[in-house]
Amino acid sequence: MLAIQGIYDGQNFVALEQFPTQKSYKVIITFVEEISEEEQIRSFASQTDAFAFWADEREDLYQDYLETN
Repeated sequence: MLAIQGIYDGQNFVALEQFPTQKSYKVIITFVEEISEEEQIRSFASQTDAFAFWADEREDLYQDYLETN
């Protein structure tokens, strides 16, 4: 059995850890406790790839500003 942490926002599940994607698995979803919005944001930001967009040159808004001025 493998357990991963995640957040359910009432509509979508966001995994906070890597999980197997190559095979099919039976899954048990357990709702442990309700979390506040602040805690949800903190949990999402603590992911190792939460700020990966900073490495993407397409997301560099400062460069866009420099190019237009």
